[in-house]
Amino acid sequence: MPMRNIFQEIGKTPAEIEAKLNKAYAHFFEGDVENERICFDKGEDEAYIVDIGHSDIRSEGMSYGMTIAALLKKRDLFDKLWNFAKRHMKNTSGPLAGYYSWQVSMKDFTMMDPGPAPDGEEYFAAALLYAAKVFNCEKYKQEAIQLINDMAHKPCEGDVHTMMDVDVGLVRFSPMDGNDFTDPSYNTIAFYRMYGEATGDEIWKRIAENSFNYLQKAVHPVTGIAADYSEYDGTPKATPWYPTSDCFCGDAWRVAWNLGLDAANIGDALERASKNGGNNSDKADENGDKNADKNLAALAHVRDWEMASIRKLLNFLNERRPYLADMRIDGSAFPNEPRPATGGLIAMNGAATVALPAGDPLIKPFAEDLWNMEMPSGTWRYYDGTLYMLGLLACSGKFNV
Repeated sequence: MPMRNIFQEIGKTPAEIEAKLNKAYAHFFEGDVENERICFDKGEDEAYIVDIGHSDIRSEGMSYGMTIAALLKKRDLFDKLWNFAKRHMKNTSGPLAGYYSWQVSMKDFTMMDPGPAPDGEEYFAAALLYAAKVFNCEKYKQEAIQLINDMAHKPCEGDVHTMMDVDVGLVRFSPMDGNDFTDPSYNTIAFYRMYGEATGDEIWKRIAENSFNYLQKAVHPVTGIAADYSEYDGTPKATPWYPTSDCFCGDAWRVAWNLGLDAANIGDALERASKNGGNNSDKADENGDKNADKNLAALAHVRDWEMASIRKLLNFLNERRPYLADMRIDGSAFPNEPRPATGGLIAMNGAATVALPAGDPLIKPFAEDLWNMEMPSGTWRYYDGTLYMLGLLACSGKFNV
């Protein structure tokens, strides 16, 4: 999936970019234990990533770590993280078999909650597919396919549902009973296309289409902002355990990057089709050509909306510098004291610029924000730090797998 190098486009040299990536990797994976590092070894063949602020290990962070390791071609780290996930996070029996615990104790490595958070599964599967290509390893692809199939087809059993809701065809907030709503940032359309390509399963095309239709309702039409949680119809959803989940907070920062990755990939596919001369109906099967043209037109429509949505968000924030990290989706005031823009939000906004055409005036300010920000450190370095690493990789063209 080719991707442009945004940092080069704003004037950074290849040497500067590699130095930036190396410094960030050293900070989070090899740095000072108290203030920098988030990744730790367990024995000789396992490693885990800690949410420092909450003193636990999460499937989200583990899957992000595996993605980072694959894209930086760190196979030893990738294998250590994956070994830990399989041994300590994977449910091997009962209704949850095949899914991964979202939260594991860093004290004794037991599951604190065996239930899954789908963003973990989604990034585990994507990381395995990236690694299969980067390391030319068929085993990783087969492990990804098994997980992808479980996400789409695992039968409902007891209070455990299929992760992709069988009635609405969208990712659930959790497959556990009662969690029949979604999280806009869990709707990773680009990954769904990867899953379909890897498995040949048409269900992923439908889920990608459903997610696109859903996001058009979940993202505010003026601000481009989504909530952390929402109903399947896109209505922002507050929950008893998280009363501000109907607002733009930590989860929702990732939506722009998800849209950006899909838009960038679609743009590349459209460019390849154009270079190949499109579909010549005078020479090939006319019906096949018409269907192909229709599919390309549908993809172009998706890409155009994704780009427009990203522009709305970035324009909205750019006009409000120094912008905030927390607000309602219409841009009005957050019900609690809002945070200034965090490292995670800055990283995701920078990453989203991969969707915009070269020279777009929104690229430079947000890519420069990411380039110039200080690396997250201290108590809350885990989430901001992993998103920072993903943002650097996105803007460095490292998702080109």
